[in-house]
Amino acid sequence: MSDTTTAERGHFGYLFAGFSSLLIVAFIDNARGPILPVLLETLRIPYETAGLFLTVGAMTAVIATLLLEPCLHRWGERKVAIATCWLSMTPGFLAPFVDGRWSLLLLGVLLGAAVATIGSMCSILTIKGSPTQNRGRYLSFQQVMYGVGSMTAPLAFRGLVALELPWWWLLTGSSAILLLLGLAFVRMLPQEAPPTNEETRSQKQGVGLSGVLMVLLFALYVAGEVLASMWMSSLMVAKHGKTPAEAATLLSIFFVMMGLTRFLCFLFVRPRHEAVVLVGCVGLAIVFSFLGQQGYSWALPAMGILGPFFPLCMARISVQFPENWKKITIYVYGGIQTMLAIMHLSVGKLSDQIGIDRAFLLSPAFLLVAFFLLLPTLRRSRETSGREAGHAG
Repeated sequence: MSDTTTAERGHFGYLFAGFSSLLIVAFIDNARGPILPVLLETLRIPYETAGLFLTVGAMTAVIATLLLEPCLHRWGERKVAIATCWLSMTPGFLAPFVDGRWSLLLLGVLLGAAVATIGSMCSILTIKGSPTQNRGRYLSFQQVMYGVGSMTAPLAFRGLVALELPWWWLLTGSSAILLLLGLAFVRMLPQEAPPTNEETRSQKQGVGLSGVLMVLLFALYVAGEVLASMWMSSLMVAKHGKTPAEAATLLSIFFVMMGLTRFLCFLFVRPRHEAVVLVGCVGLAIVFSFLGQQGYSWALPAMGILGPFFPLCMARISVQFPENWKKITIYVYGGIQTMLAIMHLSVGKLSDQIGIDRAFLLSPAFLLVAFFLLLPTLRRSRETSGREAGHAG
């Protein structure tokens, strides 16, 4: 099937790869949150080391993400998707042998590379496999898979606690699933034609100021969201008097809300409503994150109202940057991982110095800056739409 036909009609193999990859990477990514309190206790490490565990993963993720662009240009989506799937099995092999600081940091490196490469490929595969006219809706539904995968991670952790099994089964079990997914990709993803001259030219184009602002918007938003999901369990255990199992349950509710709001977005939100949804979900999440920091545990899972933000913005990339959307998408993920590296290190150090409750204030701070970046982005988009409507008239 040609690239033109794929863009017009879509391809189920790419959609399956994009959806299933996001499901498993969401599970792996959010398995780190529930196991952090266990690692802090069993390895007797300070918050700073836990933050460094997340930071080295984010730093590795930046490098791994930026390497995707030349790899995709040389080998195409099919081969890169299969390779990243199988290489991402390595954290599950190492996890049972983590017994100290250095093995923990090595696990962080491998997890960072796995989450970043698979996470970046998810959006690329879904964009390539979805019909042009329905791309935004497919991306919204794809993000429901993130909510499902994220929700099952703390639930699986609670199951391990009930069965008195070690934490590393979360990652080792994920490796078995990745093995099966890679085999499925071999069968389902089509062979690809060499890149055209137009694709080669777009590879060399810059991203421009609008692309830089889009990268910053995503980086700040994801920093605020991931800080909340990654550290709310530690906050509730340390300051709210919750047990790790109780904190995991509340974290699951957070991801249920993420998935539910994304699914509702897929069903009901049309382009004319997107701006209101984007502004509303970020504004409410800022309020809930501050309330959760103040000790209201119910407000932390309520931050799942953020759900629609990521897919709606990701859909805008494919529309606003039709010539070099792959490059923008990779830069967005690279910017996200860079910000996550800074965020995790900051939270770890601040938690040791001033307490996890005060360090958690970084979450509403990041979201507030993202909110102010969102407003001019929406204004420019509305002005562009108005000019296009005027020309059409």
